[in-house]
Amino acid sequence: MLRNRFFYGWVIVIAGHLLITLDGMVLYSFGIFLPYLNEAFGLSTAVGSSFFSLRCVCMAFSFVFAGRLIDTHDARYLTFFGGLIGAFGFLLSAYAENTWELYLTYSVMVGIGDGFLYILPVTVISRWFVKKRALAIGVATAGVPVSGLVVNPLTTWLIESFGYERALVYLSVIFTVILCSALLVKNRPEEMGLRPYGENSEDAAKDTGASDWSPKEAFSHSSFWLMYAAFFFGFNTFLIIIVNLFNFSVGSGISPLVAAGAPAFIGVGSIIGRIFFSGVVTNILKDVRILFVCYFLQAASIILILSVVEVWSLYLFGFMFGFFYSGWVPMFPTILGRFYGLTSLGSIFGIFGTGFSLAAISGPLISGFLFDMTQSYQNSLIVAMAASFVTALLTLLIKTPAKKTDKIAT
Repeated sequence: MLRNRFFYGWVIVIAGHLLITLDGMVLYSFGIFLPYLNEAFGLSTAVGSSFFSLRCVCMAFSFVFAGRLIDTHDARYLTFFGGLIGAFGFLLSAYAENTWELYLTYSVMVGIGDGFLYILPVTVISRWFVKKRALAIGVATAGVPVSGLVVNPLTTWLIESFGYERALVYLSVIFTVILCSALLVKNRPEEMGLRPYGENSEDAAKDTGASDWSPKEAFSHSSFWLMYAAFFFGFNTFLIIIVNLFNFSVGSGISPLVAAGAPAFIGVGSIIGRIFFSGVVTNILKDVRILFVCYFLQAASIILILSVVEVWSLYLFGFMFGFFYSGWVPMFPTILGRFYGLTSLGSIFGIFGTGFSLAAISGPLISGFLFDMTQSYQNSLIVAMAASFVTALLTLLIKTPAKKTDKIAT
């Protein structure tokens, strides 16, 4: 790699960012469409929410499938054609006439397509970067909060202007156009006669000896499951907050219009936090210690709105929570690559990513159950805080794995 030559890996980071905004589009648009779908098909809120639960189950299977394929197949076409399934899911949902058709299109097809849009860019970026890997992944995964700032107002405007059916059609078109960025992706830098960014740096030394871990070997190590548990509980906390924050604020006397600003502040904090932690803090702290700091301070931020519910505390909490939540998200693929190498990272991260899908099912269910039992959102916030504190302690148990080798007599 020439010193002054632009490194193509940054093009892949931009492409990955765009692809991951589509993952955010799927996530954030659901809440906007839900009341319109419930009204059109005569569904209860519980039944309507099951579309999201089934989508998460399908996405979990898609994570595993896509992860296995990316280790041996071309990422461009896997991402494009996999994502195209999601685009067609949006399109066909506009013409659904029965509930089962919505389950097939809006849950199964969109869920399968969504699984290809996150894991594949993150896996490929890990291959292109040794130095600044966490920063590259942080920039790419910032597509989720960026999408959150844009998708909600865009989807609302489309529905109010054209109806929910045509809004689904327009989103499918937008989805397909952005999906074309997948064609810019190259599996490995060697395909272009390049080497991974910073291959001879100090960061490269940390990866030495990790490249030959198989998925089976990784899954047999306790650190993998400790990280999986941290990933799962971390997203439980995040989803409980996202699901309940607006209603908690309104129930505390904040006007709906003002309360709607808190999720936006989570998005702003998340964008800044991803760049700060992955670009700055990684030069100061080890990635595993960053997990502890982020989980602990994320939990501490919840104390703010449990103690004081005012407009200023609501917005300050939103920013702080998003800031610290975003710090741990890009750390996990970075640590997985450092612990287990890049050869089978797709398969390993494919299994690891199912933690989000499981959390997307359990988090909203737990918070819904607690509200039904107590008629208060405060208990859900307490559970979210406790889960985050426990997760911070779990991260202290994560150790760099030592690969077992057979003794050979000489």
